[in-house]
Amino acid sequence: MSEFADSIRQQAAEAIEPLYQETTNSRTDPIVELIGFLLEDGAGGVLSPAQVPVTTDQWLTWHQLAIEREEELLEMMVKVLEVERAELPTNTEAMRKWAAWLLLSTLDRMDMA
Repeated sequence: MSEFADSIRQQAAEAIEPLYQETTNSRTDPIVELIGFLLEDGAGGVLSPAQVPVTTDQWLTWHQLAIEREEELLEMMVKVLEVERAELPTNTEAMRKWAAWLLLSTLDRMDMA
């Protein structure tokens, strides 16, 4: 893993508890977990920002990859973060846009978008 991605991973883990009154699941990458919290609509669907729309198909593909090809998904997500140097914002709405962007960018680089 990279130092930059590890920093984002730590920030994601720290953001989950105050925002969602949850502690991170030690089996799930904190960035993937934060993306889930930020974009989950509460009924299993996606609640994405209008500026960075995520379709239901993309949302389902993301979850399928997280379950079936987690290592590959994490590798590509780290590459996206490293190339773009995309810092995790501090306010929730900006975090939601960042999460949608990271999800879509990762899927795109995996030719899954």
